[in-house]
Amino acid sequence: MKILVARIPEDGSSYEGDEDGSALELADGQFVKAAKDVHYELYAQHVSEEVVVRGKITAALDLRCTRCSEFFSTTVVVSDFLRAYPAPEGIDSVDVTADLREELLLQIPGFPVCREECKGLCAQCGANLNKGPCQCDTDDSGGRWSALDDLNL
Repeated sequence: MKILVARIPEDGSSYEGDEDGSALELADGQFVKAAKDVHYELYAQHVSEEVVVRGKITAALDLRCTRCSEFFSTTVVVSDFLRAYPAPEGIDSVDVTADLREELLLQIPGFPVCREECKGLCAQCGANLNKGPCQCDTDDSGGRWSALDDLNL
């Protein structure tokens, strides 16, 4: 999104709209997908030789759960976006797209979980335990940690 510096009135100007979700450049979408467009509500003001932009950004995303590996929908919101761009005499516009993208990407959790009570996948067979119990032997009496039970320190 570009803001034309010459069109900003002295008391500032509001900008509201949607940018295509591809602006987030989410590569192959293996872990994160843009579900909709990125919505922005920004206010720009020309101060001295800078353009100050502040506002709110919202993006609907589909994230892959780190426990069960299923996609789930969530909304990422940045309500305190604030940036200052140099705007010396003669500059036509400032591009805020990269900064909008950066702020949204920083809000994506590192280990997203579809819900707090997600059971994840079975460690032995890989079945999704949210959909029901798996068919593999889940008897832990002779499990891989059983040798520690006999440890005598």
